[in-house]
Parts: sequence; C-alpha cells; structure tokens
Amino acid sequence: MLLVSLNKPQSEAEISQNNTRKFKLFKLELARFNGDPKDFLNFWSQFEKILIDSDIDDDDKLYYLIQYSVTGSKMFRLVSSFPPTKENCSKAVQQVKELFSREDLLVQIYIRHLLGLVMQNATGKTKLELSELYDVLKSKLLALESLGRTQEKFADFFGAPRGVVFTGSHATDLGEVQEC
Repeated sequence: MLLVSLNKPQSEAEISQNNTRKFKLFKLELARFNGDPKDFLNFWSQFEKILIDSDIDDDDKLYYLIQYSVTGSKMFRLVSSFPPTKENCSKAVQQVKELFSREDLLVQIYIRHLLGLVMQNATGKTKLELSELYDVLKSKLLALESLGRTQEKFADFFGAPRGVVFTGSHATDLGEVQEC
C-alpha cells in the first residue's frame, strides 16, 4: 500500500511502501479547468484527490476549486459564486458535477471528435500517419469505454439499430451475407 503525505509540497512528500522504501516525488501541477466539457474528466480525476483528502478543510477545498478554475470561465463563475465555507463545498461540487460531468454530453463530444478526425483524414484535410491515427482513435475509444460505452454499444450512439452493420455507404442486416 502506498501512502502519500499531502501536507508537504509534493516534491518533499515521502512515500513508503510497506515501510521499507522512501521516495521523493516531483511536484505535480494540477491543470486549471477552463469549463470545456471535453477536458473535465482529466481535471476531475486529479482534483478528486483533493476532495477525498481528510486533512484538507472543506472551505479550503472550495478555495482550491476556485483557484484551479480559469478566471472568467463558466467554471470560475460557477464556483466563485459560492462563498468558500464548509457548508458550500459540497453544494459547489454537486453543481460542478451536474454541469460538466454529464455523461451523455461527454459521449457526444468524444464521438463528434472521433468522427471528425476520421472524416478529416479520409478527405485529406488532415493527414495523419497510420500509427498516429491509430493512437488517437484508440485513446478516444478508451475514453468512451471509461464512460461505459463499449464496442457492443457503438450502434447505440451511431444511431443504428442492433444487428445492423455499416458497409460502404449502406447498412446491411447481420443475418444476410454480402460480398464486398
């Protein structure tokens, strides 16, 4: 089990594994969130560590949430509307989650980006090396998987009924065998 002390700057934090080894880590910078929903999961996965730290007071957690919001952004306006008190921390966090972690919106954003990338590459507007295209597509598909969208559910968000496969410019029922 790894233990990290958040009371010290991370560059000085000591980590011990079974009390036998000690390491010094580089200081990690938490990215500031600008309110763009496609960046929310990255931001929240880091910020959530602050929220679960019982050594940090709730009013300080809210202050951190304000501090890690880009000034003038939708996120900043939302969280700074709450005075940084213990009582308001959970309210602000709930509002942030309701506004930016909407799974349906995040899925649409990833799908649009995924399809746009494929279309731009196919039409020649953006030409990526095959390995680079593979890496980008794989990362987007993994992001969709983290939102509970797996290959079995792809037809759900492409609008095709189950049992239908797209081949070329038309759909084919899986029950039929069609030569390509």
